[in-house]
Amino acid sequence: MIALRRPLAAACVALLAACGGDGTGPVAGSLKVNFTTPNNGHDAAVLLLLTAPAPPVGATGGAGLTVWGTPFSSTTTKLVVTGTLSTGTILTLEVDDVNKVGQYTVSVQSVAADSAGGYLPRGLSSYSASITK
Repeated sequence: MIALRRPLAAACVALLAACGGDGTGPVAGSLKVNFTTPNNGHDAAVLLLLTAPAPPVGATGGAGLTVWGTPFSSTTTKLVVTGTLSTGTILTLEVDDVNKVGQYTVSVQSVAADSAGGYLPRGLSSYSASITK
């Protein structure tokens, strides 16, 4: 009986190691929303439309920026980022799987400049946004 225990134990260990997976499961973490503007430092608000495979866990604005929007409960969400906007990362999303970065999309819906009388709408032809790890 003892002679069978060792080979059986070795087979169980080998089987468990084979079933351990390849480490490609969900990886929670952060994704960056990058913004491109032709008016560095002269835009004050951007409305973004975010589409995701699952609602993000949270969102944080870049340095000096504020994020406005409803709690994430859907895979499609509108967010407003305000502050002095420049080309670069304006928003960080906390997600349940950063490996799904290719399934996230973001589009610029509206941009406004800050003026003495309030926000002034801008044309959208030179603006863009993207999502990266």
